[in-house]
Amino acid sequence: MLGGGILIVVLVLVFGVRACVGRDRGSSESEVNGTVTDDDQGTVPSSPAEDGETNEEKNEDTNPLEQASAEVTALIESYYKALGEKDIDTLTTLVDNLTSTDESKILNATYIEGYEVGEVYTKNGLDPDTYVVYACYDYICSGIETPVPALSWLYVYTDSDGSLMIDADADSDAEISQYAQDLEDDEDVQQLYSEIKEQNEQAQESDPQLAEFLQGLGEDADSSTADSGAEAADGTTLTVTAGCNVRATAGGDILFTLSAGTQVEKTGEEGEWIQINYNGQTGYIHNSLLE
Repeated sequence: MLGGGILIVVLVLVFGVRACVGRDRGSSESEVNGTVTDDDQGTVPSSPAEDGETNEEKNEDTNPLEQASAEVTALIESYYKALGEKDIDTLTTLVDNLTSTDESKILNATYIEGYEVGEVYTKNGLDPDTYVVYACYDYICSGIETPVPALSWLYVYTDSDGSLMIDADADSDAEISQYAQDLEDDEDVQQLYSEIKEQNEQAQESDPQLAEFLQGLGEDADSSTADSGAEAADGTTLTVTAGCNVRATAGGDILFTLSAGTQVEKTGEEGEWIQINYNGQTGYIHNSLLE
């Protein structure tokens, strides 16, 4: 199973694409690969204002969202450039443990044509010189002119030679995944998510074609596979056959999207909808999109 969805196993949240990447985090000693100093806090979405409160009167954030260093930003820009260009050779220098399955998914991906990275932020990771990176960017859907604002988190560590690497299976690492999930509750991360969500909604409101594309992503798949997921017993591992939406309820609101080849566990069914578990997240996928 392809970890939390490296690269083109992009989890499209309500507001965009979340590239959950990670694996075998390493340790290192270089300090220049982290984040910039507190002097740059003014550019971060949730930087606290000077409100006259003393430190005793506020819950001081010991791991604030900070503007990423030039080194981290360069890594993320190179990653998304290579991803958009389907440049496997470059990706293998930026992401650890890129498998042949990963490569196939990247090369066969069709609905995203490219990426343009905007602001990049970090929070400290679990170990020294590791970082949870929040990348703000736009992606271009095939045949759609309007860019889609999106936000992804990635887990980055410094290798033994001092180079930064994106961890390929972080989302399937229980410790890292839980840590990243806990950080999502932080006020500064919530504000960043809210800003990107608003930008994404504005993009869809301005372009009905984009909204229709995102809403129906993957749901026009060949119905000849409709019975394969329905016939499987609960607990069976199923494979997504085409990019598809995962919904909160049968036919309900979209939670995120999985790309072709992603494996999920069947936990139940409701009519034509299969209840699935994906890395601890419960959702529903139309049975025509599973085999």
